[in-house]
Amino acid sequence: MSDYLAAMFRRRNNDGWFHAGRYDATTVDILCALAVLTMFIYGIAGADTFNRLIFNSFLVREQYEVWRVVTWTVATPPDFFPLLGVVFFWVFGQQLEALFGRNRFLIWAMITTIVPAIVLTFLGALSAEIDFTNGELGLQALFLGGIWVYAATYPGVRWFEVIPLWAIAAVFTVLNLLQYNGIGATGKVLFLLVAMAVALISGRSLGLATGWPIPHIDVSGAGQGGQSKRRAPKRSKPSRSSGSPVVEGPWRNAPPPVAPPTGPSPADQAELDALLDKIGASGMDSLSGTEKKRLNELSKRLRNR
Repeated sequence: MSDYLAAMFRRRNNDGWFHAGRYDATTVDILCALAVLTMFIYGIAGADTFNRLIFNSFLVREQYEVWRVVTWTVATPPDFFPLLGVVFFWVFGQQLEALFGRNRFLIWAMITTIVPAIVLTFLGALSAEIDFTNGELGLQALFLGGIWVYAATYPGVRWFEVIPLWAIAAVFTVLNLLQYNGIGATGKVLFLLVAMAVALISGRSLGLATGWPIPHIDVSGAGQGGQSKRRAPKRSKPSRSSGSPVVEGPWRNAPPPVAPPTGPSPADQAELDALLDKIGASGMDSLSGTEKKRLNELSKRLRNR
């Protein structure tokens, strides 16, 4: 158990956007930092200033306060449970960002944030019951959507090798739906359902969530920077074949991602396949220090090719 907990809170060696001290600042780091910053905004500038960050479909539609479509995910009131949600997102988000890769994860997070807000903004014009203000979900929406994507990518993964990950996602989702429905918040019910659907569809479109038959648009080559002209078939997603970030943590019995058929060289790909097979069979701890170092080198090389 202690090994699992240590793996959960260990920082992943993901590619960041810039250096912050000796660490690379990733998308997950930036989102969590912004969420904590909004807590100070609430306490220093006041609730009125903070409330300008949360999603309000009426104000977006009628007053053109379009920034709310983006800022609602990081708007976090200074309370224990919202802070705990930020911590959970930071822990799990690193796993998901490692699977997607830096660029694709950013695209997924933006789609999962913006599309549900736009949909509910237009639906709110049809009925006053759908018009609503959402100040509760925040990063919880990305966290929950990420769990669904991970569970759809590895349907056999179990939390602490006991509870299926999809079951945890279902419980969290149902609890939120029951809460919103119980207070008659139809807009929030629709918002959560749309957000989870968008998270799965966009995740599948970007190359993950392949374990379930999810409708999607094949844009799996997105987020590859200046290399968008290179052939990028659905299976050749090296950022998802990084063994280290996938098998650590409570879901360590997850199978390693399928190794892509192409890579920097056949020898490198064969070496990576062997390391991933060893991790899948015996876990990360079965690798020697030299093998772990080599695994990180190969994974980074594949992500950055």
